[in-house]
Amino acid sequence: MSTLAKSSGSRKKMFTIIAMIAVISSLHLLFPHDFSRTHVVARELYFLPVILSAFWFGLRGALLTSLSITAFYFTYSVFHWQGFSPDDLDRLLEIFFFNAVAVITGFLQDSQRAHAREKLESVKALAATVGHEINSPLFVAMGNVELLQDDFDEDSEAYSELEGIYVSLKEIKVLVKKISLIEEVVTRDYDGTTRIVDFTKSKKETTPFTAQPFTDQ
Repeated sequence: MSTLAKSSGSRKKMFTIIAMIAVISSLHLLFPHDFSRTHVVARELYFLPVILSAFWFGLRGALLTSLSITAFYFTYSVFHWQGFSPDDLDRLLEIFFFNAVAVITGFLQDSQRAHAREKLESVKALAATVGHEINSPLFVAMGNVELLQDDFDEDSEAYSELEGIYVSLKEIKVLVKKISLIEEVVTRDYDGTTRIVDFTKSKKETTPFTAQPFTDQ
């Protein structure tokens, strides 16, 4: 996925979070305070943008969302303060839960992402190692095939067989290049029961290459 696409997706997610907070907050402003059930439902709906922001943006995004909600809802509670009545305490407790849920879900999401990054770095290191280890003997084999071809006429059967070997080695070279260009692991369905790495979508987009027929989906 390109940086531009990721940026556009992040903006859409941010707009979604802001829109949800605005709509839920408007319910508190539009309905009179006597509509207690409506306000309770609207208050519980605040957990939706908090949890979504945690999954989309991690701990930092979840806290920004919960603190924004806290700023509005605490102000709303102060304007309707009833001298530490059960309703007042209930609203204060909900404010605490907004932020507690934000911290817990955001922390868990950040931990999961960190673990995924570690796995990705391991895969990239393994791919680079495999590419390096295969490239050395591959170049030697390709060079030897070219030297052997010099000993035969181009219209001879031996030359044709060596040419077939050389083409196969070039395909392996392209495959090794694809492996070395892995930036993220994107999989695709292979036979309905197995998923394999999609090299076209997993590669670094700064270094394009031509996809081979055997990668067709």
